[in-house]
Amino acid sequence: MMNLLFSPNGRIDQPTYWRGVLILLGISAALSVISAFVSPFLGFLGIVFVWPWIAVHVKRFHDADKSGWLTIAMVVLAIVVSLVASMILPPLFGIDQIAQQVEMQEEIERASRGDPAQAFSAAMDASKAIAQANLLPSILSTAVVTGVVGAVMGLFKTDPNDNQYGPGPAGAGAAFN
Repeated sequence: MMNLLFSPNGRIDQPTYWRGVLILLGISAALSVISAFVSPFLGFLGIVFVWPWIAVHVKRFHDADKSGWLTIAMVVLAIVVSLVASMILPPLFGIDQIAQQVEMQEEIERASRGDPAQAFSAAMDASKAIAQANLLPSILSTAVVTGVVGAVMGLFKTDPNDNQYGPGPAGAGAAFN
């Protein structure tokens, strides 16, 4: 499992790719829930999981005898799909993000009265409320991005032969772990 998520070396087949992606999707969803109900700052832990996403995609490209650098194209695709999803999904759930920001700013101004600690506390409370309101659209957005990128990754078929990244599927039992 550690090799699957943390090493970009070697090859992984399609089922192993999806196993890794679903594990990372579950971690992302759990992190979204935790950050919405505990502290919005915990959402920054998601940065730690950028590397496992990259490692899984690099190995999948390697399996198709392609350069792992193509992962950059998947990152760009993920960013574009994420931006589009973040513009479409919240309004579908009746969430007005501009109104949320205005309300947050007003709450901070009301609570602060010149006290930075009160302003910070009000900002944290308002951030939690916004994160909770946006939780379902956020998780759905991540799932949509994962599905679109996964569909594109499915276009890259396994190279049945040994290649520069490792042995082909017939002799690759240890490479897929």
